[in-house]
Amino acid sequence: MRLGLDITPLTRRPSGVGTYVRQVLAHLPPLLAPGDALLGWATGLHVPCGAPPEMRVRHLPLPTRAVYACWSAAGVPCPDTLLGGLDVFHATNYFLPPVRRARRVLTIYDLAFLVEPRWASPKVVDLFARRVPDFAARADAVITCSEHSRNDIVRLCGVPAEKVFVAHGAPDPALAPVERGAARARAAELFGFDAPYVLHVGTVEPRKNLETLLQAFAQACKGRPHRLVLVGAPGWGMDAFHAAAARENLGDRLVMTGYLPRREDLAAVYSAADLFVLPSHYEGFGLPLAEAMACGCPAVASESSCLPEVGGEAALYFPPTDADALAARMGEVLDTPDLTERLRERGPARAAQFTWAGAARRTLDVYRRLAP
Repeated sequence: MRLGLDITPLTRRPSGVGTYVRQVLAHLPPLLAPGDALLGWATGLHVPCGAPPEMRVRHLPLPTRAVYACWSAAGVPCPDTLLGGLDVFHATNYFLPPVRRARRVLTIYDLAFLVEPRWASPKVVDLFARRVPDFAARADAVITCSEHSRNDIVRLCGVPAEKVFVAHGAPDPALAPVERGAARARAAELFGFDAPYVLHVGTVEPRKNLETLLQAFAQACKGRPHRLVLVGAPGWGMDAFHAAAARENLGDRLVMTGYLPRREDLAAVYSAADLFVLPSHYEGFGLPLAEAMACGCPAVASESSCLPEVGGEAALYFPPTDADALAARMGEVLDTPDLTERLRERGPARAAQFTWAGAARRTLDVYRRLAP
């Protein structure tokens, strides 16, 4: 087979999409048959980084949205033609390009922009809400990262269920429990304080429901020494977040670290936390929840979308709009050592059920279904 993949999401500071693409690519080459060719296609002004060494890459150094416009208006350029002909082309980030002969696979991670447009950036809603259902219908196969997202794609895009396949995400293999003393020492170096903390990891944006977390933290941790640490880059809609933070008057108890690129640092930060909270309104997979469990960090998540599918019995849940319920769950973990220990023990075993090798194998199965 000649396989082409869109590797535009491979940036130096990858989001969840970039992490997913990088990990599948890292685990795909050992599964290929002799003679199979793996080729990469990228647009954008940045040079993609992190592609496997055996992948030949064609980079078109034009703004990605300009290429999208060319595809929509003129049906060119065709990635399979520029890559010398393909059996399968995998569009890894929602937007399906025109091709000459290749069968097309489309990855849709979630449909937050259709489920509730106010949870997504207006730029995303304007670009994707009109187009993604049509792309899903035109693709030969659709891959997504949870059963919940698969059901949404079938329901909202009208795609036959037999055309939609699940390849779950997974925590990075480098994320594992770090001895608590060493983890706390490293966290203190990174954050500049030595105090217990509650942790959230993810881009700061409305879909993450951080206003509810701020309110619950103020209630549950009043009188406690804990701080609230948010690890992740700022996204869109920051004004609403800052207004919520000002209402709760957390002062220096709210710590925003930005993006942490080093996996070993992230493992220490998860391992040192007393509690991890993922209060999102909607997730396609909820990778930070799997990462926290892999590191043995007790986790509380909203009962929305795919999060119970990922956390199983290794996490606690709350209704996503109920700050009082989240505060109660947080207090339950922080006040109950037996529960904390039980969650620390269950987490790594639950996270181990999701592997990138498995995601790559299921992705390759889809290619083989389609290739002549």
